[in-house]
Amino acid sequence: MRVVIVAAGPAEDIPSLQPFMEEKPVVIAVDGGVTVLAQQGFAFDLAIGDFDSLGYQPEGAIIHPSEKDETDLELALRYVSQHYEATEVLVFGATGGRLDMTLQNVYLLKQFPLVRLMTKREEVRFLQQGQYDIEADQYHYLSFIPLVPTCLTLQGVKYPLTQHDVPVGGSLTVSNEWTNQEPAKVTVHTGEVIALRSLSDQ
Repeated sequence: MRVVIVAAGPAEDIPSLQPFMEEKPVVIAVDGGVTVLAQQGFAFDLAIGDFDSLGYQPEGAIIHPSEKDETDLELALRYVSQHYEATEVLVFGATGGRLDMTLQNVYLLKQFPLVRLMTKREEVRFLQQGQYDIEADQYHYLSFIPLVPTCLTLQGVKYPLTQHDVPVGGSLTVSNEWTNQEPAKVTVHTGEVIALRSLSDQ
């Protein structure tokens, strides 16, 4: 089951939702995401938030107080994890605004590793210890940002690594590329990373 969550990020950072709606996903609006969905011609199955940025409370919404210990997006992700057997959770509108909120939303991936953040240019996900096949699809660049000291093996990419230690703050694993249309094979031996697929600069 696919779950699509739409938050109230800047419109210029949110791609067309149409390609992601073809499988009839569960659609959840987070606060001002109600407006984003309406602008793109889509309805939502559920709305969650304090709705301070929306200005009204949608009918049937799950209402939270404006003064709380979690962001609206974190509350929505927790609701999804507790109420749906999702195989894929795609979040739109979680980047491109305030930097503190963008960084926090990226770090939410550690708490909810099934989730991917989607922008017009990137897909962002969290990888913990394990093996992964990462498709190129329409993307050109493949980057890994370690959250802790990490040991990586990268195959099927322009700049391969074999059990290489990558420190926090280093730029070694930024802007790699697929060598062909086969998936890149990624092994996180130890540690954890944020993985990003990005479109070409052209």
